[in-house]
Amino acid sequence: MADTQKIVEEVKEEQHISPYEEDKIIEGYIKEGIYDINDNIGTEIDYEEDLKARSLLKNYVLYKRHARLAEFKQLYAGEYAELQAKYYKPTDL
Repeated sequence: MADTQKIVEEVKEEQHISPYEEDKIIEGYIKEGIYDINDNIGTEIDYEEDLKARSLLKNYVLYKRHARLAEFKQLYAGEYAELQAKYYKPTDL
């Protein structure tokens, strides 16, 4: 599981977010992003280990903050597909 506070700090630094913007709002965006990415990939991702997924998560937050999730989904569909392929686990069904 991701350390959301650590990601909050990274997001604030990388995206030059005002220190007055509340951490819990950004943390909420991170939790939504984790849910969305995990749900679309079909597994729980370790965002501490998988830096590509972590980068996707931080970009999710960027687009969410600016109410541009539809655009995010279009632009990052390839990254979702790469993660799906990486975490694909065939079954005997």
